[in-house]
Amino acid sequence: MTLSGRGRPYLFAASVGMQGLIVIGLVLLVLTVGSAAPSTIVVGLGACFVPYALTLGLASQLTRERAGFVSLVALLLFGFAFVVTPPVLSDDVYRFVWEGRLWLQGYNPYRLAPADPALEPLRDEVWAAINNKSLASVYPPLSQALFVLVALIGGGIWTVKLIALTAHVVTTVVVSRVSPDPRAPLALALNPLLLSEGALNGHLDLLIGLALLVAAWALSRHRIVRAAIAACVAVGLKAVGMVMMPLFVRRPIALSAVVAVSAFVLSPLVAYRPFADTASGPLQFAARWRGNESIYAVIEWMSRQVVEESVAITVARASVVGVVLAVGAISVAKRIPPLRATRIILWTTLLLSPQVHPWYLAWLLPIEIVAGGLAGLVWSASILCAYAPLDRWLAEGVWEMPIALQVFEYSAVALALVVEGRRSRAQDPWWNS
Repeated sequence: MTLSGRGRPYLFAASVGMQGLIVIGLVLLVLTVGSAAPSTIVVGLGACFVPYALTLGLASQLTRERAGFVSLVALLLFGFAFVVTPPVLSDDVYRFVWEGRLWLQGYNPYRLAPADPALEPLRDEVWAAINNKSLASVYPPLSQALFVLVALIGGGIWTVKLIALTAHVVTTVVVSRVSPDPRAPLALALNPLLLSEGALNGHLDLLIGLALLVAAWALSRHRIVRAAIAACVAVGLKAVGMVMMPLFVRRPIALSAVVAVSAFVLSPLVAYRPFADTASGPLQFAARWRGNESIYAVIEWMSRQVVEESVAITVARASVVGVVLAVGAISVAKRIPPLRATRIILWTTLLLSPQVHPWYLAWLLPIEIVAGGLAGLVWSASILCAYAPLDRWLAEGVWEMPIALQVFEYSAVALALVVEGRRSRAQDPWWNS
């Protein structure tokens, strides 16, 4: 009996079940032990990639309908298990809940950082779990609206995680409809990184990935109004949504609308604090935050050889912005299809970024999966290395990324990109023609 015979469906079911058993094991470990080391959870998530890869390898003969059904059922089962589990790899969800409560109490999180003495009467267990309490909010208004919604419907950590799981479900449905490959919804729904960053850690970045996918798909179908709305939604959730702007250049009216709306929704980030304020707010993040970077490290090192250190950082980050804009311009000039162009721009943005958190891949993976891309899936596994310093951070307050792991992470990505680049054009995805 071969894998193409009668045993294939059973092996497929076994691989999905194996991933489910690992997920349940992780949940039980956190709920029963409580203080389980983050590294233990990361190892478990890494182990999930073995049955995940086997599932995708066995799914090619499934019908789209059956693949979509299995994707949603497994996603809901695995996702709900993570929703009831405390977030063990990130504390961002506590800030989301805190900022939503602030708005309802009449306070402005753009103006007041959690450490502000004026907020002392509101301090509770949620406040105690917030990281970087001296920093005011860097989340645009649409994200803030979601935080307020969380506060209105219960204000619990589980509420944010449930919204993240809902975003994962909706994105899976969209991917299953726009991709002809039956493996696409499985690749998104069962991806261990997306499961952990959404339902477990409560990051809402998959909403950005959904908005970017809808915008790119709508542009490819010449549905400009829908594309513009989706692009504005992406910006309203996080400023990274601006990567879509170059693709509207050939449509001046739509571009003007997207730029105007984006400027409006991002204005609160700087309206309540001086733009030059590097102690708190968005400029602190834009000018100083750095971690798990790849190509950016080389750019900054080269800048330091030419100018003094304080100027080198500005030069390096300005260079990154310039390269991303140039890639967008080239994509437009060469009339690269919108889905492919968006994928290229996102890859460029992430590889050049001075800060690459694991949840940032939620921006890329929906489009990567629709593209039939391999490299993004490899990165979703290797980026778990970015959590290596977390145990020491919790124990000693020291964040130190082992350079060997960082090299390993990006070496795996580089190898995957090389392998993918060698694929013949006959294997290109349907939208690349």
